[in-house]
Amino acid sequence: MGDILKYRIPNHDLVEQKGTFQEIDNFRNISGFVLTTFDKKKKYHFNPSNASEELSFSLEKPLCYTKKEYTDLATSFLEAIKDQCLSKAIFSRVKHAAFDSEPNDLFRQLCLAYPEAFVYFVSSPLFGTWIGASPEILIETQGNTAKTISLAGTLKRDSHEFWENKEKNEQDFVTRFITSKLVESNVENLDISGQHEINAGPVRHLKTAFQFDLGLNSAIDIAERLHPTPAVSGFPQQEAIDLIGKSEKHYRKLYAGMIGVIDNDSTKLFVNLRCAEIIHNQAYLYLGGGFTKDSNIESEWIETENKAKTLLNVMKKQ
Repeated sequence: MGDILKYRIPNHDLVEQKGTFQEIDNFRNISGFVLTTFDKKKKYHFNPSNASEELSFSLEKPLCYTKKEYTDLATSFLEAIKDQCLSKAIFSRVKHAAFDSEPNDLFRQLCLAYPEAFVYFVSSPLFGTWIGASPEILIETQGNTAKTISLAGTLKRDSHEFWENKEKNEQDFVTRFITSKLVESNVENLDISGQHEINAGPVRHLKTAFQFDLGLNSAIDIAERLHPTPAVSGFPQQEAIDLIGKSEKHYRKLYAGMIGVIDNDSTKLFVNLRCAEIIHNQAYLYLGGGFTKDSNIESEWIETENKAKTLLNVMKKQ
């Protein structure tokens, strides 16, 4: 039996392929659909074949915090950020929701609801069944020309809140990190746009766009240097990743990993956000919030609840 792969790149046709995923050591000489775990310890590549599709579910349900558990853990997380003088770190949680429809139906509805998102539905015994609608490009290339974005700071879309320094600084940390990595990589003709607001389903974010020429780099070279950006890890990057590993009691799995298509002429890789793991009739939504020294824990909880609506609002219509 085969695995399931369905995806829709923004402004492209829906793609459905038969075949199987396999775990690989690296992306050298690889083309086609790929995805990774957040920590990149697991990398997967899809091999097309004529195998028939079959859903596969994880045997282990992810840990979901109660609000009190989240508050207690987040309080310690915030104290560690202050003690270690970190600029930013991402604390995530998993939210449980009943799921009584077909993943394929949800996938198609997400494609309709979010035309500007990377929407996917994958299933394999290697990692279970996942579905998502990510707004975040990691790298997109056409020939030697490439682009990426820094995306951070979150407010509810229909609110009248203004961007405070906390959100502006949070986004600036990501922008500075990406800029430094691109300069270190000796990319050519680097152009950086000003910070502006974009809508992403039920929330809005601050965004800065980068365009450049790859020079002697490959698309995957740049992607692996950037990932995980401070938008999903923190800043400084390694210190934030270490804190996440010590603080989160769940494993992020595919959440915030790399996902998309590698090709010699046109690579499109995204950060796996606004995603859920499906286990039979249950959905487990992976949600993160960017903590800085100025964070309010109740506000961070509300931010994750708002991000959950990207999938929940569509699930409720099924």
